[in-house]
Amino acid sequence: MTRFGWWLLSVLAHALEPAERDVVLGDFAESGEGVGAATRHLLGLIVRRQTGLWWSWRPWLALFGVSWVAGLSLSRIVFRLNVDLFKYGAAYATSLTARQEVAFLLCLAGAVAVWSWTGGFVLGSLSGRAVWLTWSVFYFVVLDSAFARFVLMGNIVLRNPHTHETPLDSLRGTLGLLMATTLPLSVAALLFLFPALFGALLGVRRRILTVPHACLIGSVNAALTILMTWSTGWYDPAHLPARWPAVPWSTRVLPFLLASLPAVYLLACRLPKGSRPKDQDAAPPLVS
Repeated sequence: MTRFGWWLLSVLAHALEPAERDVVLGDFAESGEGVGAATRHLLGLIVRRQTGLWWSWRPWLALFGVSWVAGLSLSRIVFRLNVDLFKYGAAYATSLTARQEVAFLLCLAGAVAVWSWTGGFVLGSLSGRAVWLTWSVFYFVVLDSAFARFVLMGNIVLRNPHTHETPLDSLRGTLGLLMATTLPLSVAALLFLFPALFGALLGVRRRILTVPHACLIGSVNAALTILMTWSTGWYDPAHLPARWPAVPWSTRVLPFLLASLPAVYLLACRLPKGSRPKDQDAAPPLVS
């Protein structure tokens, strides 16, 4: 087997558990199979192992509970941060002072980072080796769902105001739209991406937090939910027309509560006995 073939098998084998990975690579080394046959057998084994993961309820909870429910709400918050940053950069006239504007934006940015890390950690904890799929869905839901919703509602028009062309009318526009919907090209998207990715990697390795750290994450999420609900009560009216109807607190708090659902799961895991799911390998807590 060539050096490139062995490298390819080693990369693909990372989809398996470490113990099984060593056994499989050792078998390939002893059998002397060609790279084509070995790759075919390895991919078949990976598909069977990945399929077996979905017989458990945990990846499904990660997919629908975190990637979809929490992800949809987090997408609205990330989109809002992008809009608020644009208004601040464009010196949008309001009745707020510069300090009030900066304080709100810093709180919102911190909330995005915390909720993203928490969601990523729970995704990794629940999904295990299936995290590549659940995290990818989480990423695209957060990055694109709010934008797609406004486009479908007609609030955002994808049309060049000078040429009246849509992005799909030209190769340049198509590539621009593709980049905008797949790459984190804004500050808010980066504030989501890196904490969510770090949290997912840590969740796969650790799977569970200690009781003090789970309580700390839950308390921070709760505090941010209360803070953002209160602050949007005075921030939003300053950016809306004078006769615009006030938004009740129950409506303002809903997206923040849904974005905090992963923290509720972390706390719930520690309430009974703090035991690890039986189908997961034991791993040390985040901090002893």
